[in-house]
Amino acid sequence: IRSATDRMDRLINAILRLSRNGRRELTPEPINLKQALESAAMAVQHQLDQVSAETNVSAPVITIVSDKLALDQVFGNLVDNAVKYLDPKRPGRIDISARRIGDRVVVSITDNGRGIAPQDHERIFELFRRSGVQDRPGDGIGLAHTRTLIRRLGGQITLSSRLGEGTTFNIELPLELEGAGIG
Repeated sequence: IRSATDRMDRLINAILRLSRNGRRELTPEPINLKQALESAAMAVQHQLDQVSAETNVSAPVITIVSDKLALDQVFGNLVDNAVKYLDPKRPGRIDISARRIGDRVVVSITDNGRGIAPQDHERIFELFRRSGVQDRPGDGIGLAHTRTLIRRLGGQITLSSRLGEGTTFNIELPLELEGAGIG
C-alpha cells in the first residue's frame, strides 16, 4: 500500500508540475545553443562515467531567441533518457549536434542504446506511455512533456530508431520564438 501511495503521489506531483509549466509564460531571451547543449551533456556526465559511456557535442555557435528554462528541460530530458536507455552490452555513445536551416535550427540527439520499436514511435509521446522493457524508473511523463514544450516553442520533435541499434531525436525550432520581437 505504501509503495502504491508513493507512486500515486509522484504521479500527482508530476501532473501538477506539467500543468504549472503549461501555463507558465514563456520568457524569450538570446541563448547560445551550443552552450545549452553542452550544459545538458555535462549534467549527465556522472552517469556516463558510471557506465563508461561518452557524449560528443558538435554544434556551431548559433544564437536563438527562446525560453531558456523550457529548452533546458527539453534537452535535459532527452539526454537523460539517452543515458537511461543505453545498452549495457556495448560502450555507450551519445552524439548531440545542431545545424541551422534557414530561419530554423535542428538539434539531433543520437544514442546507440536499446532503440524503440516502430509501433511505439508515436506512442512514447503520449502521457503515461512507455516503450520496451520496464526496468528503468519512470512514469511515462517526460516525453509527453517534452513534446508539449517544443510545440509551445514553435517547434516539432521527430524520431528515428532501430531496435538494438539506437535512437535519434530531432528537434526543429525557430531561431526566434514567435512574438519575441527581439531580432
